[in-house]
Amino acid sequence: MLDIKKVLFTTDFSELANHALPYAIKMARIFDAELVMLHAVTLYEHDPNDPTHHFPSLERYCEEVEVAADKKFQVCIESAGDTGVKVSKVIVQGISPHAAILEYLGDNKDIGMVVMSSHGRSGLSHMLLGSVTENVVRYADRPVLVVKKPEHEIIDPETGELTIKRILFPIDFSEDALRPMELLKFIAEQHQSRVYVFHSIDVEIPPVYYSSGINSILELDPNIKERVEKKMRETLESELNALETEFVVEEGRATERIREFIVNENIDLVVMAKSGSHGIGEFLFRRTAARVI
Repeated sequence: MLDIKKVLFTTDFSELANHALPYAIKMARIFDAELVMLHAVTLYEHDPNDPTHHFPSLERYCEEVEVAADKKFQVCIESAGDTGVKVSKVIVQGISPHAAILEYLGDNKDIGMVVMSSHGRSGLSHMLLGSVTENVVRYADRPVLVVKKPEHEIIDPETGELTIKRILFPIDFSEDALRPMELLKFIAEQHQSRVYVFHSIDVEIPPVYYSSGINSILELDPNIKERVEKKMRETLESELNALETEFVVEEGRATERIREFIVNENIDLVVMAKSGSHGIGEFLFRRTAARVI
């Protein structure tokens, strides 16, 4: 049973970052949790290239930033209206935003979920690579809901209600890939969602077969899709028996097939582990998760 007491919403107060606030509020309401709004102040006490140089009045700067941040938090809360949840505000300091967020998570184990935008004030830099969000997703030891703007919205602008009718659950059959199961089931049950359990078979063949004229792994193993679907059902059918579930096996690179499936099936939410099987598989699955985001 999920026990999420607090939901953490991180923001740099930009329009992009604050777009995730309504989703954080909805998650807090779903789990009957407190909403913690966090802003990270990045500080450098000195210029690493010039140890004799120090920024003037660092303590005063921190005080001014915290006062300004507190006012912006209030604007966020007022713009959200009557949230129906308890809200608290936190300002943390660190050498980088993601480091400050991760340190806060480490010190506050009662935070059960993080909600944040895919991008903040820096915009579309690096396709997430090296960004605050990418690092939090990679290193946080709890669920992170990433919201992208402007994309497929699941909060009705007129009613304000959260609508999650279709959930995609990509897996690679590893134990890690199945870790979000309880979260998936809880949200799906709350919203009577249809769950698509998804696996994509990379059909590219090993180099040893190049000279044989074989172009696809399906030529070597014509029944692989049927066996994969059978394995999916054996692994998850009993776990998901209370939900409307469809098992989907596709061919091709996982990121491309997942993206196509999201668009074609009008998926509302993707629930996906940030890592999969160990070794090279773990790296590939983590990369897939980042690219899907």
